Formats: sequence, structure tokens, C-alpha cells
Amino acid sequence: MARSEFKKYTDEEIKHLQEIELMILKDVVKLLEKHNLKYYMYGGSLLGTIRHNGFIPWDDDIDITLFREDFDKALEILNNELPDKYDLIQMNYIDDCFGPFAKVSLKGTTFWRWYTSYVNYELGINIDLFPLDNIPKSDFLGKLHHYGYVFGYQFVINSCIKMDMYSSFRTKLHHVVYDILNFIPVNKRIWKKLLTKEMTFFSYRDTERVTDCFNLAGYMAYQRDDFEPAIMAKFEDLEVKIPKNYDKLLTQIYGDYMKIPPKEDRYNAAPEILDFGEY
Repeated sequence: MARSEFKKYTDEEIKHLQEIELMILKDVVKLLEKHNLKYYMYGGSLLGTIRHNGFIPWDDDIDITLFREDFDKALEILNNELPDKYDLIQMNYIDDCFGPFAKVSLKGTTFWRWYTSYVNYELGINIDLFPLDNIPKSDFLGKLHHYGYVFGYQFVINSCIKMDMYSSFRTKLHHVVYDILNFIPVNKRIWKKLLTKEMTFFSYRDTERVTDCFNLAGYMAYQRDDFEPAIMAKFEDLEVKIPKNYDKLLTQIYGDYMKIPPKEDRYNAAPEILDFGEY
């Protein structure tokens, strides 16, 4: 077990972590391909695929994305067909989970995040799956859609967990909000449904653009045609699907994505608790 407080991974830890995440990815991809669901390497994992033919050496996660229709199908399939060694972590399946995206988590391992001590489920070493939701051509409407998601997400997170904040005042305020949201006759499942409804507001339209609502960089619109049809690329020893116009997407997200960052920036903060279990 490794404990840390904003520390860097050792070379051995990051390599071991990546090996386990690659195992998870292989099992997830096997199921998605079995059911002919379209997925794409995404974010840092797409960048790693192109620049490093695998993991960015200091990256500590794997991200894939699916269009909403395939994402919803994938949730049901993963929930029913994942090997027993995995948990599917997503807000529709776990009462105090507030994440609208999904994690496939390896049982018997621990990957501590800031919220781990506030929830009842165990978070192990995992990979992330993100939905791509339709948005219209108008950036004004697209941004309204994004801000609606951000607003709705606050109701979900504040109804799911009662946590300590950065200051005593913010902690007390959050606790009051949590108590109110859990007292009024609208339970957290309703907030989750409303959040999903906001994310999928334009699903009834065949739009040219999509977005990842959970993008930590904020509102970002992608052209649907930049993703499909997918092409194949090498990620470590696995052949994976990547967006057709990966260069355009990576430039949109990262700018000069082939430029290696300075040495002092080549790290991710390790979790407070990292336990590989029997793996």
C-alpha cells in the first residue's frame, strides 16, 4: 500500500497502475465490441495513443468516450456482463454516487479520491467512460446547455454526499443544503433524472455537434463527423478505436499536443491511498 499527500508516483507505482488499467480496458473493450458499440479513446488516453502509442508515461488513468445512445446501452451491458471482479460505478446504479459518467472499478483494490470517505461504495483502480451528448450549432445554446448541466450537477452532488469543505463557513452552508435536499419530498434519484434530462436535452435532434458535459476544461463543442467512422491505432499491446480526425480534436483540446511538457510538469498527483490488492 502506498500513502501520499499530493506526492508523485514512484516509477514502479505508475507502471503497475497502468498495467492494471490496461487489463480493465481490455475487458471493457471486449464487451463493447461484442455488442458492436462504438467507443473512442479520449482525452489524455487519445493523446497517449497518438504521441506514445500507449500511456503518456506519467498518466494515471484511461478515458474512453461513446455517443449517448451507445453509452446508455454500454451501461446496461456492463452492469449485466462485467466479470465479477469489477464494479460499475455510475449514479444510476449506486445511491450515493453523483457521477453522470461511469467508472469500471477493480474490486479488491483502492484508489482514494477526495470523496472516498464520504460515500459507502468502494472505489478501486478504474477506467472512465464519458458520454457525448448532442448540442446545436449555436454556441449560445450550447453554453446554456453546459451551464444547465453545471447547475443540475450541484443539486446531485449536494444531495448525495455530506462532506467537509475548505472552510468552516462553506462546510456549514453545504450541510444545510444537503439537509434541505434530503428533507424535501424530492429524493436524489429525481435530481439525477433531471440532470440526465438536461444532458440529453437535444438527443431528439440529429445534431452536427456533441459535447462532453463533464469536461473539466468547461464548455467544448466537437463535430460529430470528427469521430466517425473510427480508425484503429495501437495502445500498448492493444488495438483500439480512435476518432477519425484525431489531429483536429487533439489540437482543439491541447493545442500543440505533440510538444512534450517540461520535466517538472510530467506527473499526476498520487491518491492518498493506493492499494493494488492481489494484483
